[in-house]
Amino acid sequence: MAKLITRFPLSHFEELVPFLLRCFPDFWEPRLARGMRSFPYELKLFVARKDGILVGTVGIHDYQFLFDGYVNACGGLSDVAVAPAFRGLGYARKLQEFAIAYCQEHYFFCPLIPLYTDKPSVYTSLGWDRYQPDNSREIRTEDFPKHNPFRLDHTKIAMDFLKFKRRLAATEEERIAMSIWCCYQSGRAFPGKVFRNAKSWLELFADPELEWVLGKDTYFLYRQDRLLEAYSTDSTHPVGRFTPVCVDDAEKNKIMLRLADTAKQQKLAAAIKERTLIFPIADVF
Repeated sequence: MAKLITRFPLSHFEELVPFLLRCFPDFWEPRLARGMRSFPYELKLFVARKDGILVGTVGIHDYQFLFDGYVNACGGLSDVAVAPAFRGLGYARKLQEFAIAYCQEHYFFCPLIPLYTDKPSVYTSLGWDRYQPDNSREIRTEDFPKHNPFRLDHTKIAMDFLKFKRRLAATEEERIAMSIWCCYQSGRAFPGKVFRNAKSWLELFADPELEWVLGKDTYFLYRQDRLLEAYSTDSTHPVGRFTPVCVDDAEKNKIMLRLADTAKQQKLAAAIKERTLIFPIADVF
């Protein structure tokens, strides 16, 4: 099977659209309708073919999170899909096994492999564990109700600016984006805090359901009427007492984790047991 799995060039994305629409219609139909003709994160995509027919896909994206005082890099699985006509034949298992082996080979100090899915039962038999963080200190909308929210015009925020290839903001949207980024970087650090890349930020700014509130030293991010997260450059700001909203049963995606055999495994296993790793909803697409 491994010989049938090959790297797919993302420059040929249009060839994959019919397959994605069949496998993930709820996600891709509205996304394509908004003109977003790419994956919402940087990833390496692999495809399985049988007799020249596209059977399935699996993606591996770079994922960085804070743990034990260090930024930890790992490979996260995404876009695991099998064409309807080929389901139940073991392709999903083989695609996952291929991706796990790839992560173990290419992320040398990878302490875990995260996966987000709305079908967690599919993965438990393959060594994945469902993870529910402790949300007792989760930020609540009633503590910080919306006040003069706005949406950003992401078309006025250039990727080269988000990648720091130029220092000066050329638009008001870029100035706001940089203020938000500074708040996030300086805001509360906690085990599991994700370090977002340029594409992740642009995806947040482009999401039509998200609204922002920006103060002098703090921002708030809402999805419709729900507060997802808030960060501040002021360490004494009240938002610093809360963690962002985490994935839970009310959300579409669930967190699945698979521990790797590394020197950090013991500490990480303890943190998972104590439910102190926090992966914000806004980082789960």
